Amino acid sequence: MLGCAHINYPHTIHILDDGNRSDLAHKAKEWGCEYITREERTHAKAGNLNHALQRTHGEFVVILDTDCVPQPDFLDKTLGYFHDQKVAFVQTPHNYYNVDSFQFRISMEKKKSWIEQNLFYRLIMPGRDYWNSAFFAGTAAVFRKKALEDIGGFATGSITEDLHTTILLYSRGWKGVYHNEVLSNELAAKDLKNYHVQQLRWAEGNIGMFFKCNPLLKKGLTIPQRICFFSTIFGWLFGFPKAIYLIIPSIAVFAGLNPIQSFDFSFIWRCVFFLVVLIVGFEYVTRGYGKIIYCEYFITMNFFVVIKAAFRSLFGLFGMKSIFKVTGKGSNETVRVSGLIPHIMIFLLSCAGATWGCLKLCYGISDSITGATSVIFWNTVNGLLTFSVIEKTTRPHQKRKDFRFIGSIPVRYAVDGDAALINGLGVTKDINEFGISLITFAPLPVQRKISLLLYLDLEIMECQATVQSIRNEGQTPNIFVHGIKFDELSDAKMEFINLYCFNTLLPRFRYLFGAKPSIFLKLTTKFYSHERFRKNVRRKITLPLIIHTNDKTSRIVVTNDMSASGLSFISFIPMETGEILSMEVSTPAGKVMVEGEIVQQSEIVAGHSYCVGVKYVHISARSENIVVNLDTWVNQQDPAVG
Repeated sequence: MLGCAHINYPHTIHILDDGNRSDLAHKAKEWGCEYITREERTHAKAGNLNHALQRTHGEFVVILDTDCVPQPDFLDKTLGYFHDQKVAFVQTPHNYYNVDSFQFRISMEKKKSWIEQNLFYRLIMPGRDYWNSAFFAGTAAVFRKKALEDIGGFATGSITEDLHTTILLYSRGWKGVYHNEVLSNELAAKDLKNYHVQQLRWAEGNIGMFFKCNPLLKKGLTIPQRICFFSTIFGWLFGFPKAIYLIIPSIAVFAGLNPIQSFDFSFIWRCVFFLVVLIVGFEYVTRGYGKIIYCEYFITMNFFVVIKAAFRSLFGLFGMKSIFKVTGKGSNETVRVSGLIPHIMIFLLSCAGATWGCLKLCYGISDSITGATSVIFWNTVNGLLTFSVIEKTTRPHQKRKDFRFIGSIPVRYAVDGDAALINGLGVTKDINEFGISLITFAPLPVQRKISLLLYLDLEIMECQATVQSIRNEGQTPNIFVHGIKFDELSDAKMEFINLYCFNTLLPRFRYLFGAKPSIFLKLTTKFYSHERFRKNVRRKITLPLIIHTNDKTSRIVVTNDMSASGLSFISFIPMETGEILSMEVSTPAGKVMVEGEIVQQSEIVAGHSYCVGVKYVHISARSENIVVNLDTWVNQQDPAVG
């Protein structure tokens, strides 16, 4: 609700509650929102939306799930498309912010992140948009109300009302637009059970479209639209070929069968060449959003669920009713063994197959060494894949009840009531409205009250806090990570921190940890990269940085990278290229005093985040020695710091 309230464009907020909760109705009144409920709860989400459409006024309707937090410019960036009177809706990407979910793969050291949905929302959907085949994805979308009225509201009779509604709109001659820019953030499912609930609903609903609103037969669709929507339906049948690939190697080794009769060198080199082209090609065309090993992992995780969905869709033809189940996204639940039985069985079967194949080779039972070796190899691969699924989904991912946003914010601290006052500058590792992880170069006393100044760009927030824990990691003795809890922040301060996290830290995180070029693309462009000709290599490092500008003002920011010849940092206001800055950098080995010239600047987030590159024009020998020796610290520090 907080994100909706801060959307720039004039709007009215409606809370649609199928639970008819009096406490929520009271809260809605406090927040200045309209509250809508209903007595009959037919048709699940689609019915709830249709009920609200009859009781609201306005030319456009924004659909946001309860966990979806829009950015202030959400409507500014999307409403312009509706100048075309045939545009029915504008869909924006889904982006998940809780990176501690098992759906994420994140490397703090390499500044890389990957999430399962990014390939679809950042690459496939823009491709579909070219053929006017992008579809409503359930949330983070704007609709023209007139278009919805033209088809009688959101489609009912399906548990995936989003795809169904889209097909009906296109069949009536309306257009859809996909705006490929993250303008909202959502909460990813935290555990396997709720993740599979979500996947089952999507798979069952999409496959069910083949029987309820078949795009190949629906009148009014163009040929490209028919192909795109049929591929969406057909794509959810991946569970069947995956099940074959997982089971056949074990059957082959126990039955003494060779699945490939002519398994000779001629076949092997062609197979290897095909796999190399497939992997390199996939990495290249997916532009950093697709990682083939991660994709295989999630396909293995979901193969049984989509097979189950296919049979449920088929049984729906004989009267079995599909049930809309909301994906739980609260506290993570304990993983049930029942959800992993197919993977456990295939893991045991693969281990047995690989073992039996080795025994057949050792005792000379197998007639074909190459054939036996191949099935041993694929049993081993399948065993590792299924073991990876079991291990990663049962591993505890949630370290805290409330997720903390990853981000570096400068913090000035002082220990209260200390005769020899302890104070200094530190950098946050993560933050939410309840506390921070603070990195300092001097230890702070545990269970002591401290005063903090949080430099949240233009806002400097003063608060009291308590040091809950301390740890010293790595081989460098003067780097400390503190767990700090805020002491009863006011509602206004908590709201400000929340807005700062969603509207500033998350876009900066996407910039720093976003999709990098594929390996192939990096190899082909490496020769032309300016990094090749740099005398000093920039190291990713976050340190407190005090900047003194020509107009005699001072700002405190955080470095992004640093070397003996220059550094970069993220500024919350634009700066002039060519301006000379006096800078003071706090490091584990002491302060570095330098003067530098701004040589480049790029906008990260419109209006409030700029990456500024600085080249030193003067640095003392002592400061240069500290910077050069930072390489040792970068290699030894906590990976989550750098």
